Amino acid sequence: MNNKKRLLMIFCVLILLTTAGGMLVGCNESANVPSTSANDKNKAAIDNQTDSIHSKEENIEAYLQSKGYKMQMNSGMGFDIYVPSIDREKNQAFFNSLNNKSMPNGYDFSSYLDKPLQYVAAAIEDNGIYKDINFLCCQEQIVGVWVDVSNKEHLDTRQKLIPFNFVYDTPEKLLKYQSKYVGDNSNVTNLVYTLPYINGVKPLGIELKTDNKPYGIIVNCHGYGVDNKSSLPYFKNAAVIFSLIDNVEVITFNITDMDNNKSFDFTRAEIEDYFQQDVRQYTKSNKEYKKFLKAVLDVNLN
Repeated sequence: MNNKKRLLMIFCVLILLTTAGGMLVGCNESANVPSTSANDKNKAAIDNQTDSIHSKEENIEAYLQSKGYKMQMNSGMGFDIYVPSIDREKNQAFFNSLNNKSMPNGYDFSSYLDKPLQYVAAAIEDNGIYKDINFLCCQEQIVGVWVDVSNKEHLDTRQKLIPFNFVYDTPEKLLKYQSKYVGDNSNVTNLVYTLPYINGVKPLGIELKTDNKPYGIIVNCHGYGVDNKSSLPYFKNAAVIFSLIDNVEVITFNITDMDNNKSFDFTRAEIEDYFQQDVRQYTKSNKEYKKFLKAVLDVNLN
C-alpha cells in the first residue's frame, strides 16, 4: 500500500471516530438532561410532595420566617370554617375585600371558599411594629394571607368568620358511628359530641327513647341567646344522625340558657323529604358520604 492510500485511510478513520464521538456525546446529554417541560413537571411533583408532608403550623412558621416576622408568644388562635353557598353569595363583598388583601401576598383564595378551611390568626412583630396576620389553610396548605391595618379591623374580621365555624369531621371518622340501633348508648353519645354546634352552644347529654316506636334521641344542650337561634344547624346535625343511626325516627335538640328554653324537633320523613331520598344510602362509601356532608353544610331552608 503506497503512502497516499495509507494517509487517505487514516483520514477516513479519523472522520468516522469524530462523528461517532459526537453522536455519543449527543446521546449522553439527551439521556441525562430532561427537557424543560419535564424539569418543570418534576419540580412541581417534588414541591407538591414536599408541601404535603408539612402541617399548617409548619407552613405558617415557614411563611413568617420568609418575611422576617416574629410571632408573639401565645398569640396564635384559629378555628375551622365552611361558608355555605348561600352565605358566599350574601357575603361576597366581605370575602372579596379579604382576598384583595391576600392576592398581593401571592395567594388568591377565591376558588377555595366552597371547601372546609382553617382560619389561623396571630400577632406578629415587623421591624418593631405589632400587627395582626391572618391565614386561610386548606388541607394544611396556605391558600390566603393578609395583615390587618388595625386591631379593630382584625376583631371585626374574626367576628364575621365565627358564624362559619360549623364543619363536620371527615367521612371516615363519622362513618365509625354508623349503627343499626338507637339503643347503642355509647355510640350515639360519642356521635352527638363529635358533631359541630354553633358558637356558644354545647351538648350536655342525651336521652334515648327506645321503649316504643317511633324511636328517638333527645340531645340536651346549653347555650346563650337561644331565643335568636335558627333551627338550621340542628337540622343539619339531625340529617347526619339520621344517616348513621338506622332505626331512629325522631330527633329533638333542647337548648337552654339561664332564661330560655328552645326545642327543635325533626323527623326522618322531614329530613328525607328535603334530600329526596333515604339518607342512609349515602353511607355506602367514603366518597358518597363526603358528597352528602357537603350537601348538608349547604342546606338552605328558605
